[in-house]
Amino acid sequence: AWCLRNEGVSSVLLGASNADQLMENIGAIQVLPKLSSSIVHEIDSILGNKPYSKKDYRS
Repeated sequence: AWCLRNEGVSSVLLGASNADQLMENIGAIQVLPKLSSSIVHEIDSILGNKPYSKKDYRS
């Protein structure tokens, strides 16, 4: 769910070896509405690796 909310992520690639793992990964979508900006900020602070995005995209 964090990957989906992260503005620096354009695509989320799921790694699953079987259908159960795939369903567990897809289940993260249910957490998405619970991820407030303060929770995302706290996760970013804990990880300590938030990249900087210029968002230029060759205007």
